[in-house]
Amino acid sequence: MHYIFYPALLVLLFWKAKLCKKGEWNEDVLSFSHTKAFLGYCAILILFHHASQRTCAPWLMPTKIHHGLDAFVYVGYLCVAAFFFCSGYGVYTAHFKEGFFDHFFKRRILPVITPMVIMWLVFFAIEKVRKISVQKPVWLGTYNYIWYVPAMVYLYVLFYLSFKIIKKDRLAMTVMILGTMLHFLLCMLFGPGTWWYNTPFLFVLGIVAARHKDAMLALFKKAYPLWLILSFVITLCGFAFANYYGVVITLLGGHFTEAGHFWGELIGQLISAATFVWFALLVGMKVRIGNPILKFLGTFTLEFYLVHPLFIQLFGFAFVNDMTKPIFYIKNQFLYVMASILLTIPIAYGLHLVMNLLKGDTPKK
Repeated sequence: MHYIFYPALLVLLFWKAKLCKKGEWNEDVLSFSHTKAFLGYCAILILFHHASQRTCAPWLMPTKIHHGLDAFVYVGYLCVAAFFFCSGYGVYTAHFKEGFFDHFFKRRILPVITPMVIMWLVFFAIEKVRKISVQKPVWLGTYNYIWYVPAMVYLYVLFYLSFKIIKKDRLAMTVMILGTMLHFLLCMLFGPGTWWYNTPFLFVLGIVAARHKDAMLALFKKAYPLWLILSFVITLCGFAFANYYGVVITLLGGHFTEAGHFWGELIGQLISAATFVWFALLVGMKVRIGNPILKFLGTFTLEFYLVHPLFIQLFGFAFVNDMTKPIFYIKNQFLYVMASILLTIPIAYGLHLVMNLLKGDTPKK
């Protein structure tokens, strides 16, 4: 039954999509509604990615591996790259509006931090109620999921310092780039893995895209098929090199080393993260996506991102730490994913409504 997810995800993406005719373009490719629809889809893919890591990832114990969701094991960072890019694009585009920096903490930082803290406390409470006793507390393990929030908060604060305090655009951009590089280096030194720093630089690329949107899209319209093929091929090669380094380096006649594996993985991820967003942008220039489901999911992507790991873990073979006992193990992959989706959506949306109340937003009619 779990194989039905593959065609279902294609239907979800392209249902009610519109293909532009020859010579015509989707001028709304970077609009709020179009990017939100795409991010709603990316949020679903991230859920499948995390589900696959608890069912068929190669690093799991052999007795816990159940194949079927293998195509999603390594796609998470590509989807997160899209989130960072759209965030950078959106915040730079919006900062020209009058009063944008007013109540910046309340409207930009607090709605990101608050749901993270809530979910962290939920994991902490479950650990205490279940009396889980392991060397590393399971609530510390939740940072494998919520690392995105500290990164996003850092980038928002950096953007505020760069574009609010510094009035010269080029100097502000320089500070933004240097600050992002500092984050990259610190995470490389102290972070637990490449997922902490292989995508936040897309936030800066989103700003660059916003600054040069018209010129960028005009360039891509020239020799469009070439750009599309090039972006796809580079993404595919970078993805293969990053995630299947041992196989690729052997085929190229090289020798596997731990250092080579680390740098090959990191460089491949950096390249494929950037070119995947480039490829998605190019596809969006010709295919306008958007349907009621994607539109709905796109309204609460952050809350969806933060809530779904709870059910991925509750229904998995172990709770966060592989040494802990399962809480409610759903071995059937189809039921496992469906239960996670069906419980995540209402809770995440409810959390989103609470965040809107804290910001003072009123529901749009």
